Amino acid sequence: MMRKLLLMAMIAMVTLAGKAQTASSNVDVELVAGVNSTNISYGTLVSRTGFHAGVRLSKDLKFFTDQNAIYGNVGALLSLKGGTEKTDEGDYTYNPYYLEVPVHVGYSYQANPNYKFYFEMGPYVAVGLFGKTEGASVFGDLDFRRFDIGAGLRTGVQIYQHYSLSLGYDVGFINVQKGTGANKNFYLSAAYQF
Repeated sequence: MMRKLLLMAMIAMVTLAGKAQTASSNVDVELVAGVNSTNISYGTLVSRTGFHAGVRLSKDLKFFTDQNAIYGNVGALLSLKGGTEKTDEGDYTYNPYYLEVPVHVGYSYQANPNYKFYFEMGPYVAVGLFGKTEGASVFGDLDFRRFDIGAGLRTGVQIYQHYSLSLGYDVGFINVQKGTGANKNFYLSAAYQF
């Protein structure tokens, strides 16, 4: 069931990217993948390594300048978050997978024809898809909340109009369980823009 849901989400992201590319030449489509250093801000939980992958769409908003410095950006990303709890009995790693939709507004600066630097920020919403910890379902047995909302920022460089590297940070506003903390995620991404 979860594999089918994941496959459907990935097909939807690729279809969305293709439709956006054919619908308007003013929409940039970017395939993104990267590594997360993620944690739940609570007690003895420490960071764990995860990943993210998906698609981002950007559109120039043409405010203030003719050089398209202000833009909007929306994404659909599969993201592994969670944390590792260290106890006397051993370590327990929480593995919740989310479908995350960041909606950012950004500013870019074209340093020369080959390099563009950018900074963006905005909210995100996420829906918990699946995940396990020691054989237990994090969204079923452990009562993790399926819905998450928060804010994030991202900065990076676009190289030769197709490749980009970025660093970002997201912080959740909703505790993942009653009485615990929220998701926090630092990430490094690489992307290819069509």
